[in-house]
Amino acid sequence: MKKRVVLIIRDGWGINSNSEYNAVTNANTPNMDLYLKKYPNAVLDAAGLAVGLPAGYQGSSEVGHLNIGAGRIVEQELKRINDAIDSGLLFENYNIQKAINNCRMNNSSLHVMGLVQNEGVHAHQEHLFAIMRYAKEQDIKKLYIHFFADGRDTPPRSALNFLRAVNEKIQEYQIGEIVTLMGRYYAMDRARSWHLTTQAYNTLTKAEGIKVNTPEEAIKRAYENDIAPDGSEMTDEYIPPTIIDGFSGIKDGDSVVHFNYRQDRAIQLTQAFIEDEYPGQRWKKLNIVYCGLTRYYDAFPFFVLEPMDESEGMHNLLGQVISDNGLTQLRISETQKFRHVTSFFNGKLIEPFKNESRIEVKSIYDPATFAEHPEMNAYDVTERVIEEINSNKFDVIILNFANCDMVGHTGNYESAIKAVEVVDECVGKVVEEILSQDGIALVTADHGNVEEMIDYNTGLPKTAHTKNPVEFIYIANDYKNIKLKNGILSDIATTILFLLGIEKPKEMTSQNLIYSTLSL
Repeated sequence: MKKRVVLIIRDGWGINSNSEYNAVTNANTPNMDLYLKKYPNAVLDAAGLAVGLPAGYQGSSEVGHLNIGAGRIVEQELKRINDAIDSGLLFENYNIQKAINNCRMNNSSLHVMGLVQNEGVHAHQEHLFAIMRYAKEQDIKKLYIHFFADGRDTPPRSALNFLRAVNEKIQEYQIGEIVTLMGRYYAMDRARSWHLTTQAYNTLTKAEGIKVNTPEEAIKRAYENDIAPDGSEMTDEYIPPTIIDGFSGIKDGDSVVHFNYRQDRAIQLTQAFIEDEYPGQRWKKLNIVYCGLTRYYDAFPFFVLEPMDESEGMHNLLGQVISDNGLTQLRISETQKFRHVTSFFNGKLIEPFKNESRIEVKSIYDPATFAEHPEMNAYDVTERVIEEINSNKFDVIILNFANCDMVGHTGNYESAIKAVEVVDECVGKVVEEILSQDGIALVTADHGNVEEMIDYNTGLPKTAHTKNPVEFIYIANDYKNIKLKNGILSDIATTILFLLGIEKPKEMTSQNLIYSTLSL
């Protein structure tokens, strides 16, 4: 009988040889220190081409979980959209044509909204620029830009630089006007904090919020007068919803194009615009033409990029193969990473596979306060995982600890160290339990973050993911029989199947990280 396997994903825990502002090397991590010294371990690439992104791009939780669960390099939407723009195919899509034609035929306004940044995690400014160019070619007269500021995957106070880039394109193309500006905290909530989504929606649709004369003033006013929700210095992520003087809101009959492509943080605002039943306190559902660059959720029909690389185009994912072989599996994390360890891990399929159970441990803290509560809900997640290990119900458990990524995004170095120490403690408890039952623990990460809490070029706090590799550690009582080789994230799936005694399907192009074993 094969042993049970627990995959522990320490979200945002990467490898960095530079110890300066490195929350991993400067934290007290007795468990991880022991594991790296005692057990077989390898290094996995988690960014750029290794995970289906263009070369040089940082990894992310979505990208990481997609690759781990697929067992193959998954070409990401960033590259696919870039290619579709270059070929012209993007603007041949029915939904974006409908949005453009609605404005042209009815002399209504085209509203383009999304995260303006160049790191390519949730969106990319070049996609906004491409839409602007196309709208100009199509003789659209009224194009309004709704600027979502980042400060999380980009430097905390970099919005003025991105604003400058947009203004340059407005001048170059002679089209467009920035009419609202707000931080992603409001426009891109994913934790069902519906009051934040409603606040963003009200700003967009009825011009409710702070009013200023220029977009530059919106940013500078926030920097000078406001503080972040946790009481710290204001950063781009938390800029309150702001209206530029003269804008009165999106109207019935207008078109809206959402240029974010990553799904999880585009869902709630999209639902506010198009769903008859919206969980928040919406003042009105507008009669508009709406489309998004990708399919944000299963029931969302107004997408531009065909979901060729989602579950219907990717067969024999890790979860599916486990299920097809009659084994049971559990996915568990707290709210902030629940979609990643379930849907993204399953190729963005929402519904679970047969014999796949899911446990969401509700996040009890507002994301804006994670620096104050770096423990988040890790202890509750740990307690629940240990209960499930002892239940003997599951052959495979996929577990995500969210702390290092979520706290790393705050830019608070001291809190990041605490987050690392909490995760180390919790991983230790899970590993101890699985070893006591002669199971296998595989400890890894989806991307880096907390190991590089300062921008080494500018000396400013770093809140973004990194391009660093991550660890893969094999922990079991038979560890002396195992030798590992370095690889990439998608190799984890093939390795798990090997440990379960299941043949790798032909669709999985990844390698087995275990290259030598005396007996298993």
